[in-house]
Amino acid sequence: MRKPLFFLLLIVMITLSACSETNRNASPVSETGQASPAGQTDPQTASPEGSASQQERELIVAGQEIAATLDPVQPLTSSYLRNIGAAEALFKVDAGGKVVPELADSAAETDSRTWEIRLKPGIRFWSGKSVDADAVIASLERSRTEDLQAQPFLKELSFAKTDDLTIQVRTEREHLPVPLNLSYYQTIIHNSEAKHDSVATMDLTGMYRVVDFTPKQRMTLERHEDYWGAKPQIERVVYEEIADEQTRVLSALSGRSHIVLNVSPTSLPQFKDGSEAEVSAEPAANTQAVYLNLRLPQLQDARVRQALSWALNREELVLLAAEGQSFPVATWLSSNPAYAEARGAVYDKHDPERAAQLLDEAGWKLGSDGIRYKDGEPLTLRLMTWGGDKALGEALQNQWTLAGIKAEVQHGDYSLIETARESGDWDASIEAWSTFGEEYAVLAGQYSPQGSANYGGYDDEETNALLAELSEASDEETRRRLALQINERVAWQAPIVSLFPRPQISAVSKRLQGFVPHFRQFENVVNADLTLAAK
Repeated sequence: MRKPLFFLLLIVMITLSACSETNRNASPVSETGQASPAGQTDPQTASPEGSASQQERELIVAGQEIAATLDPVQPLTSSYLRNIGAAEALFKVDAGGKVVPELADSAAETDSRTWEIRLKPGIRFWSGKSVDADAVIASLERSRTEDLQAQPFLKELSFAKTDDLTIQVRTEREHLPVPLNLSYYQTIIHNSEAKHDSVATMDLTGMYRVVDFTPKQRMTLERHEDYWGAKPQIERVVYEEIADEQTRVLSALSGRSHIVLNVSPTSLPQFKDGSEAEVSAEPAANTQAVYLNLRLPQLQDARVRQALSWALNREELVLLAAEGQSFPVATWLSSNPAYAEARGAVYDKHDPERAAQLLDEAGWKLGSDGIRYKDGEPLTLRLMTWGGDKALGEALQNQWTLAGIKAEVQHGDYSLIETARESGDWDASIEAWSTFGEEYAVLAGQYSPQGSANYGGYDDEETNALLAELSEASDEETRRRLALQINERVAWQAPIVSLFPRPQISAVSKRLQGFVPHFRQFENVVNADLTLAAK
């Protein structure tokens, strides 16, 4: 068995090496986005091919996906720009969960509905334009207007300039944690006057500047020498999309990629004896869940949705789909460490008998073929999965089949899920949204009728009333009580089926020093302290 694996690894290494050689031989791209004449190389970055100095100067990061665009207000683009060191927000959250200033210098709550944010002096965009109060407000307003994912964090805030370095923030609700809202990647600060359609015109503040970009393939960044903060020690970063899971893993095991993101739990055994890379797995404050299309006749009955949840053995799902690298949660908010007591609320055990009873009550009777029928039609569920969720989808399919549900798994690119949602032609899909944040913002984003993540059209009068009450709550005890009530109400109504926090697994080269595991790893990959030892 070892010889075939050795030759497979050798073939992949040769292929990856050839791809790398092709990329390195392409015409260099300057910071203006223009290709240098063929055969000419920047003398400041030139070094013998394969030399130790070249290895130390270039960090290679591989992910399942990279950005499809350079514009921060386009879906997920701001996440990719932030995690690779190109973009920054006013605040960030450290690995301990504390909100700390980034582009901001300080923040103070001056009254129950007003905050004052002071900006760090002397910060400039890549273009040289000053990052002052006017520029920051314009950036946040553009994100508010054009980025749907930014809505939960910005819609309750209004901004006014006090002076060039001071912004007054007014809130619709009392004691809103403004620094936390402005720490999310959807609020990164960008030059709103620039065209973010090419590397020549995009304008951000990060330590690394994008110099070459092929959508959904490769992004190359170089150290921004005029960066306002601590200069990164590694000069160049290459961010590659490697969609195939096994190819990503082999890229880490071969030593070609220094950080490999989105490692599937099913690939963990391959790293047990690896000499090049080790696994970094940090628990994430998110809940991996099956989102249901409540517009479909078979899913409009809450009893059917509840049965989908009772029928699941979550402990088995964690073992089969996450290699034990997570823990079961039966309610959405409970992956947030502050609400851990709700992990077993409502669906406190695997209860196939109760699932069967609910389906019987809803009129779905078990047929001789093991499938449940109503009015001659089978109870079906098409589950769309993507990325590393194929094994999870298959495990769910097996468990639901035992309950008499004709489940089908459709695995593909995430764009297929987005297209299906737009057309309405979908039954269920898997998502993992963060539960970390201000309670009203995260819960309203999921469960209010206008919530950006309310894909299934959930609209419940009692939930809406509790959300309205939460939006007016001013003290921490009341907010917590209402959040738990909403969490439990939603679990009973079951517009989603909560499973477990999605494991955040990265493979990190043993030659790389300074990598920081983070519960929001997707926006905390690159930092200024990273160093890469020579082979």
